[in-house]
Amino acid sequence: MATPDAPGPALSRTMGATYMPGMTDTSPDTSEETARPSPGWQFWKKRPAAPKRPLLLRLFGLSVWGGAKLVLTCVLVGFVMLAMQFDPAAPGFDATSAIGEFLRNLIGAARWALANFWKPALTGASIVLPIWILWRLATLPFRK
Repeated sequence: MATPDAPGPALSRTMGATYMPGMTDTSPDTSEETARPSPGWQFWKKRPAAPKRPLLLRLFGLSVWGGAKLVLTCVLVGFVMLAMQFDPAAPGFDATSAIGEFLRNLIGAARWALANFWKPALTGASIVLPIWILWRLATLPFRK
């Protein structure tokens, strides 16, 4: 068993000799192993930074999953815009009035959701929660 002041195996390896209590090493060790410190001794040095990607790649580089989410978002926004009968090519189209109307519709939808949210939430919970509880009970033996 090693004493508390005895160096561990990694330290004795970097010193170039096996440590023995009471023994002092006065000769300098110039072996290859001690000339270069092990990577564990260089924890304070920063790793070299990865090269920066080009600007266009950082801006528009998408994975397949990121592209699929972007297309799905475009489709959903398109459905909402069509449901609101948004037509920028209409003869009387004004961007500021369109933004104002959009905000009024958004506030109205938020008021409706606050007033009527409990009905679909309660209906969905009456179906989902019993299934969820049964699933949790069935998978209980397999969870850690």
